[in-house]
Amino acid sequence: MTSGGDERAGRAAATDDPRVAVTARGLPRLTDRVDAADVPPLPRVPARAPRRTTLAAVGTRSLRVAAWRERDDIALVATRSGGRAPDPAEILRLVAAAHDAGVTRLVTGALTPGEQAPFAAAGFTVHDRLHLLSHDLRDLAPTPEVAFRIRRAGRADHAAALAVDARAFEPFWRLDRVGLRDALGATASARFRVLGSDPIVGYAVIGRSGDRGYLQRLAVDPGHRRQGLGAALVLDGLRWLRRRWATSVVVNTQVGNDAALSLYRRLGFVLEPGGLCVLTRTTDP
Repeated sequence: MTSGGDERAGRAAATDDPRVAVTARGLPRLTDRVDAADVPPLPRVPARAPRRTTLAAVGTRSLRVAAWRERDDIALVATRSGGRAPDPAEILRLVAAAHDAGVTRLVTGALTPGEQAPFAAAGFTVHDRLHLLSHDLRDLAPTPEVAFRIRRAGRADHAAALAVDARAFEPFWRLDRVGLRDALGATASARFRVLGSDPIVGYAVIGRSGDRGYLQRLAVDPGHRRQGLGAALVLDGLRWLRRRWATSVVVNTQVGNDAALSLYRRLGFVLEPGGLCVLTRTTDP
């Protein structure tokens, strides 16, 4: 904003043109017709590019969308907590919005057979199949003696835990920092434990909502397997759940991951019928 003196100076300079007079209110008015040839051309203003939809704006009332493993071209679709089930039309609207945001592929979370139906109707297909297992927390196996101490994980341990995760899982299933944060925040309360200090050789995230527990993540460094570390981490989490009045816990693992399936069944988990599926589709119209 200019000062009052500058405004007056600007007005005086403007009224030096004989074709402009000052009215009683001090506002200029045209006194004669202006020849178009006397008016300098206006500078060209570049056309504004169409506004691109952002990923944050893609979600719907019952679906949320987030970047998949920090990639811009793939996004994770998940149902909102407590929301209604989506219908195929809503999912197709989300697909179109994701396409406008530059996403080329969508991936769902692990879905039950009933949850898969509207996505299948919207063109999603199976990417991977998962076993779903549950435990009633009544009879827990004794915790094996292991060479590493189980301790509470701090923020300084996140990078090392994710490094273990990267060695333990194939690329599609690896967690990044956002995935780990989501796992820790997915339930009302969570327990994050690591094995060892330097180096960390394994970790587990287990959560609880109401009377149900969720084994969100378990990873052991491939160089330290078959030492009882996975069992020790799982049993630590199951005992924590039982102390907090949980009555059951669920976990899923890929079909074909026989080592993980064997571990869970050995610890008392039972297979649930139907299993789960991760679905995917491109966003091409």
